[in-house]
Amino acid sequence: MTLRQFLVFTAISLPACALLILLLDQPLAQFIHGHFAGAAPFFASLTASADAVHGALMTHVVGLPIIFLVLGLAFAIGRYALKRRGAIVFLILLLTHEFSMVLANVLKGSVHRLRPEVQFKSGYLGTGLWATGPHNDSFPSSHTAIYFSLFLPLAVAFPRWRWPLLVLPGLIALGRLVLGMHYLSDVWFSLWLVVALTFLFGLLDRRVGAGLASAHR
Repeated sequence: MTLRQFLVFTAISLPACALLILLLDQPLAQFIHGHFAGAAPFFASLTASADAVHGALMTHVVGLPIIFLVLGLAFAIGRYALKRRGAIVFLILLLTHEFSMVLANVLKGSVHRLRPEVQFKSGYLGTGLWATGPHNDSFPSSHTAIYFSLFLPLAVAFPRWRWPLLVLPGLIALGRLVLGMHYLSDVWFSLWLVVALTFLFGLLDRRVGAGLASAHR
């Protein structure tokens, strides 16, 4: 991912999210709720299955989640034992996944946006931001952050497999809308967050490449 690509995506995404929050999120959520409820069982089952697998991978062993141990060991062995520059993808994936989850949860606890289910049941005035009470953890979408952070770094590293790799996170994100758990801006902002972190930690690959080039001079 180039700096130009990231800046273009940012220039589109952030204004679009603001526009959605102010004007379009609620009518769009109402439309999806009214026309695509029949797809809810499929997305509920898919999300539950993905969550079960991810939950197992997050089981702690020697104080760390299994997935972090595996990715950390894969990076260490690949980079230092096998001398493979490409092993940096494991470190990028680990960092992107961890920071995506943490930042999404921090934002949830700061923004306090009401979920669409409140709109469907009783309605509310305004954008639902900084609301008190239950169901006020809509922005951003943690599920979108979790699953895109697991696959987007791989899609960037292996562009030939980009679309197959993005099928599952794309379906999970779509499911958040169909299930009435999130607004489009919640999902879109989470995607931007993962893209930003993937770009940021992807700079490590360039530093490794520069270091190797210097070492062989």
